[in-house]
Amino acid sequence: MSWNPELALLAPESPADAASRRIRRNAGIAALLFLPALVAAKVFLLSTEVGTRCVMTGGCRPFPGEVFLALLAGVVASFVVVQAAPRRFQKGALTAQSALEALAVLMVLAYP
Repeated sequence: MSWNPELALLAPESPADAASRRIRRNAGIAALLFLPALVAAKVFLLSTEVGTRCVMTGGCRPFPGEVFLALLAGVVASFVVVQAAPRRFQKGALTAQSALEALAVLMVLAYP
């Protein structure tokens, strides 16, 4: 057989690299599902009696936009850390991203 330099460059993937790739993939999936989760939470909230009354008669509590934007900034920052940081920080950043996304969805549910 002849020696092929392209095949020599391909090394088997280590388990650590596979785990890092899996964490990055999970962070991407969570980021993609974040916006549909926010929309679904808002639709669910507006379909309740309290949400419908709020829309029809007004008088809703004001939505804390600054806090929500801070949560979104935290979600984006943790996603960037998962994608770019060394492996030892990725799992914690994925946990932070998931927790911040859950808090943002709960915040949407709390304010009709």
